[in-house]
Amino acid sequence: MKDVFEEIHEYVNGLEIIDTHEHLPAFEELRDKDTDVLKEYLTHYFNCDLISAGLSRTDFERVIDPHLPLMERWSLVEPYWEHARHTGYGRALDLSVKALYDIDGIHGETLKELNSRFMQHLAKGHFRNVLKEKSHIQVSLLHDIPMENERIVFTSNLECDREFFRNVYPVDNFVFPQTGEDLERIEKEFGVPICSFEDWLNACEAAFENACSHGAVALKSGLAYQRTLYYERVARNDAEEEFNAIFKTTHMGNYRPRTFQVGRNFQDYMMHFMLGLAGRKNLTFQFHTGIQEGNGNLLFHSDPALLSNLFLEYPEVDFDIFHMGYPFQGVVGVLAKNFPNVFIDMCWAHIVSPRASIDALVEWLDAVPVNKISAFGGDYLFIDGVYGHQYLARQNVSRALARKVEEGCFDMDRAKEIAGMLFYHNPFRIFKLQGKI
Repeated sequence: MKDVFEEIHEYVNGLEIIDTHEHLPAFEELRDKDTDVLKEYLTHYFNCDLISAGLSRTDFERVIDPHLPLMERWSLVEPYWEHARHTGYGRALDLSVKALYDIDGIHGETLKELNSRFMQHLAKGHFRNVLKEKSHIQVSLLHDIPMENERIVFTSNLECDREFFRNVYPVDNFVFPQTGEDLERIEKEFGVPICSFEDWLNACEAAFENACSHGAVALKSGLAYQRTLYYERVARNDAEEEFNAIFKTTHMGNYRPRTFQVGRNFQDYMMHFMLGLAGRKNLTFQFHTGIQEGNGNLLFHSDPALLSNLFLEYPEVDFDIFHMGYPFQGVVGVLAKNFPNVFIDMCWAHIVSPRASIDALVEWLDAVPVNKISAFGGDYLFIDGVYGHQYLARQNVSRALARKVEEGCFDMDRAKEIAGMLFYHNPFRIFKLQGKI
C-alpha cells in the first residue's frame, strides 16, 4: 500500500503545470552554440555556490572557457563542486542530467560522456523535450534578458516562441535608466526625441502599449538588486527636476559612455507611474524580493514588507511576490494573508532551499488562502536546469501536502485538488491567462 507522500507525489508528477518565470532564450535557435556543458551549467546559480565555497573568480573564468581542455577545467572546479553538490542548485543539475542524458550525476568519470551528449542536444528539439515531454509545462512566463556589450538593455523585442512562452515585460530601465544609450534606444524605437520629462512619460506609455499589443501577460521589476523596494509617492515636479539632470551629460563626447545616476525621486515617481499603467490594463505586476542572485548584495533592500505602501495605494493591481521572499518567507505569508492583491510565487525557491520551500508551504497552508500561491517558476537562463527544478518543486509540494494530510488538516482528495491549484489553476487565474494559452 502506498504511503501518503507516494500517492500525492504520483498524482503531482502527472500534472501539467504553468511555469511562472523563466529567463530562457526566446527562441531555441538563439541558444549559445559556442559552449559546452561546463560553460552552460555555470552561467547561472550553481556558479555562485562554487564561488561561495572558495573557487576564485580567476579560476572560474577558466572553468567556463569552452576553448580550454574540458578535464583541465574540471580539475579546477571539482573540489568546490563536491562541497556544493548537495545544495538545491547542485541537486537540480544532477537530477537534470540523469533524466535528460541518462548520466548518473556530474562527476569526473561521467563528464566527458555527459558533454558529448549535451553537445548533440544543442540541435533544435531540445526545448520541446525538456519543457513539454519531460517537464509537462503547458506554458512558461518569459522575461527575456537581451544583452548588448555584456549589459542588459531595454527589451523592445517581445517576440517569443509561443509554443513554449508568453512574455512578461520588464519596466526597470524606465524606472532606472543609466546611460545615454538607454534614452537613444527609446528614441529610435518610437521615432521621437526625448527632450523633456513629458516625452519620457509618453515614451513609457508607448512602450507599455506596444508590450500589450505583443501579448505581454505581466510586468516585472528586479530593482531590488540595485535599490530598496520602498517607493515613496513623490511630486511630479521633484521627479522632473531629477530627470532634467540627465541632460547635463549631453556634452560628453562619444569616446566614452554617457552615464548618469537618476535621483531617488525620479525612480519612485516612475514606479508609481508604471503601476498606474498596470492597473489600467489589469496586468499583474511581478516583484523580485528576497535573495539576490550572485555573490554579495544588500539583502535588506529586498525585504518584501517595503512594498506595503504600494499594495495599499494600488488595490486594483495584483502583485506577484517572487522567490517566496526567501529568507523573508514568513513576511510574505503575512502580506498575502492581509492584502487581497498580494500573491506568493515560489519561482526559484525550490532550488534556493528545498527544505525552506517545504516548511514555508506547510506554514502558508495554515495561514494563507490556498488560492494565493503559485508553486513553480524555473527562473533559469539555460534550459536543462528547468527539468531538475520542476522535479524538486513537485517533490517539495508533495511533501508539504503529505504533512498536512498526516496532521489531519485535510484528506487525500483535497491534497490533490490543492496541488492542481498550486501548479496550474492559481497561476492561470493570477496572470489572467484565459484565452492567452
